[in-house]
Amino acid sequence: MSISLTEASKLSTDILVKGIIETVVKDSPILERLPFIQITGNSLKYNREKTLPTVAWYDPVTDTWTTSEPAFEQCSSSLCILGGDADVDNFLKSTRSNVQDLEAAVIEQKAKALRHEFENAFLNGEVSVNPKQFNGLWKTLKGTAWVADTATTLGDVVVPTAGLENGFRYEATAVAGDTKTHGTTEPTWPVTEGATVVDDQVTWTCRLGNHQGSGANGATLSLTSIDKLIDLVRGAKPDLLLMSRRSRRKVQNLARAAGTNLLIGEGKLGEMVEYFNGIPVGISDWVKDNYTVGSSTDCSAIFAFQMGEGAVCGLSSPEMIQVERLGSLETKDCTRTRIKWYVSMASFSLVKAAMLTGVRD
Repeated sequence: MSISLTEASKLSTDILVKGIIETVVKDSPILERLPFIQITGNSLKYNREKTLPTVAWYDPVTDTWTTSEPAFEQCSSSLCILGGDADVDNFLKSTRSNVQDLEAAVIEQKAKALRHEFENAFLNGEVSVNPKQFNGLWKTLKGTAWVADTATTLGDVVVPTAGLENGFRYEATAVAGDTKTHGTTEPTWPVTEGATVVDDQVTWTCRLGNHQGSGANGATLSLTSIDKLIDLVRGAKPDLLLMSRRSRRKVQNLARAAGTNLLIGEGKLGEMVEYFNGIPVGISDWVKDNYTVGSSTDCSAIFAFQMGEGAVCGLSSPEMIQVERLGSLETKDCTRTRIKWYVSMASFSLVKAAMLTGVRD
């Protein structure tokens, strides 16, 4: 069972915790919608669908039936510790007429910082850079780029080189000789699921993917490229299109030029939300506008994903966001409140989330 922070705030009986959750959710298109699975222990192991089994048509009586097994990739997501201490000076508590407002203001700022850091990790977290974080959407969806003259093992998965990603992944299903890819030339990648291409000593099989590039050096955003991104999310429409403010302005301009406008609706908290093709458009300041693609250093990204069990989902300890009143400190004349969250994220399916990179203005 999963629960969003918005619903968790309704269930909280602690006024301070309830206020912190509401502050964290406010103005966050991610946390307003993202459900969290509450797990016991410090990690969750799960199987992510890799390839489907095959089926066939058979003649009665004479045909011999063949078996085919699905393939799964075992994944693990560990809870990480996100939090901070909010200190309220005792002198100010004693001399200010409204103590509660002062304490509330300090804790509110800490809660906002918690929201900002979670959004940053949700999008840009990378364990290899900061082992205290979890891998975010960028790292999860980016894939490993093909490299020339590289030894390969069965099961390795690559995507075309930077900027040329085409929405598919390629799995090494056969290797021979020295198991290396071509010394200089990248193969012409097929775009039909199940099709194969021989790359010197490696045979790659085309699989459904989730990363659409915009060209070797990126390209100006177009409505067609957004449609391609949406089509990469399979099973249903994405629950959210997440982009930077610059990209949102570009989408608005493209819509006006096409003789229409983004539709306006109401969000879960009563705020006004823009919709593209019936999909809410979310803005995050943590979607960068300075990713490097080829020779371009002004590229952005747009994320499209479904949320929930079986798609993109948050992970949390059963307590969700916790508040500890630590009281007076020995070395400082202040009272401390600790806000902490044991949290992570999981992407249960490779076809429920996608990203468009190389987006230029």
